[in-house]
Amino acid sequence: MSNPLVSVIIACKNNEKYIEKCLQSVKDQTYKNIELIIVDNFSNDQTPQIAQRYTEHFYQLGPERSTQFNFGFKKSHGELIYRIGAEFVLEPDLIEKCVKKIADGYDALALHNRSVGEGIWARVRYFERESYRGSNSVVAVRFMKRSVFENVGMFDEKLVAGEDFDLHNRIVAAGYKWAHVDAVEEHIGEPKTLKEVWHKFYYYGRTIKRYHEKNKTVSKKQMVFFRPSYLKIQKDLLSSPKLFLAFYLYLFVKNLAGLCGVLKGPPESLK
Repeated sequence: MSNPLVSVIIACKNNEKYIEKCLQSVKDQTYKNIELIIVDNFSNDQTPQIAQRYTEHFYQLGPERSTQFNFGFKKSHGELIYRIGAEFVLEPDLIEKCVKKIADGYDALALHNRSVGEGIWARVRYFERESYRGSNSVVAVRFMKRSVFENVGMFDEKLVAGEDFDLHNRIVAAGYKWAHVDAVEEHIGEPKTLKEVWHKFYYYGRTIKRYHEKNKTVSKKQMVFFRPSYLKIQKDLLSSPKLFLAFYLYLFVKNLAGLCGVLKGPPESLK
């Protein structure tokens, strides 16, 4: 695989604010042997129109990301696959770095996802994600060999929350060799208000029980109020009382919303 085809698969829904920056960052990659596949969940904004300016491999399917990614994979031809969201902006040499790392003998790679944006909540998310950098517990590979994704059974389409962790857990259990790679994805679609934080994690909470039941040992380390990785950012948080208070308010709202979602249970469409 001296110059393998990389299939970049994007699942999206109503991402008109961000998707063009994402797609342009894919187009601007230093590595050029790329196949771009977009699976849209019937957006009612300009997402489809923007997406189709960047690729002829555009499809529409729902109901959730797991199904979209699996469908995109079936339409792909790459020896390597890379899954991203429509709110990611990639460093120009990200795919090049990943291809080289795979050539060193790895089967799958985890990349650092960095939150960017304006406002206190984007700042909070920045530090939360920075605490996970290099983690072996709060981690999910995104870039991998085609055979790896296929052999572990692709995404579990019954999962809405934690589907990426579940895939990672199965890849590790199967004995595949994975590693972190020094490449950064910037996440530009962070919640701007606590209300948005609530809605996001309430929605995830409604289906997270399925992930927990399937991955009990690992999920016990992930589904806690205070993750040990937060210790790495305490010095930064303490340098700003406002940021410190905002971080723990965010954790409270995030976890309470998730708990309320668990108690509510999955919506009828996902039962």
